[in-house]
Amino acid sequence: MTAADQVLFEVRDHVATVVFNRPQVLNAITTPMLERLIEVFEHVDDDPSVWCVVVKGAGRAFCVGADMAERKGMSADDVRRRRRIAPRAFGAMRNCQRPVIGQVHGYALGGGLELALGCDIVIAAEGTVLGLVETRLGAIPAGGGTQLLPRLVGAARAKELIFTGRRFGAAEAAGWGMLNRVVPAHELDETVAALAREILLAAPVANVQAKRAVNMSLDLDLRSGIEAEAALYERTLTSADRAEAVQAFADKRPPTFSGR
Repeated sequence: MTAADQVLFEVRDHVATVVFNRPQVLNAITTPMLERLIEVFEHVDDDPSVWCVVVKGAGRAFCVGADMAERKGMSADDVRRRRRIAPRAFGAMRNCQRPVIGQVHGYALGGGLELALGCDIVIAAEGTVLGLVETRLGAIPAGGGTQLLPRLVGAARAKELIFTGRRFGAAEAAGWGMLNRVVPAHELDETVAALAREILLAAPVANVQAKRAVNMSLDLDLRSGIEAEAALYERTLTSADRAEAVQAFADKRPPTFSGR
């Protein structure tokens, strides 16, 4: 399979859909998949017609992490090259300007869970099995898991989950704040599609700045964060979308946003 075959990508009605497409191995991650993921999200950021992104897996799983079969045949140079690109790939969803929804089902293990945690919103199917299992394989999470998980569930719980490499269910994860929502498997597609449609009702320019502000809040003290928020707010005031929203309110009609 080519890299493009391993990660499918399409844009329809302002929603980009990214699909991990190695269902025969539960979407285990290869180096070409990481390279393709970087390429896809670079395209998303360059395409003003994309207002929201959905990331999901084909077949029975979202993603089960690294392809250990590929690892067996990698030279030291191959491993170093993979490590150079991994931070960009695993950070692609988080660094994307647009809101990114993770649609998770089946299994999200190791790097697969880290890919999900990089999404802005994560909706999972009932019965999904998750876990940062790397310590049971003699390694540590290296796709952002040691940094993202404590921010979501607290340091103590993150340490327990990472130190044990324990697998856990979607309901538990939602209760800890790791997931936004858990729904019956047969409702997952429509739930995510409905959320994407709801996001499209908001001004794309505003959502770009809102995502930036919220992400910055994780690294700034409160005063600096509020100052950054004010500066980002200013950027929305001169946008065509802001003008359209004000005019639509005056006309008592829904706004028609352009993403400008």
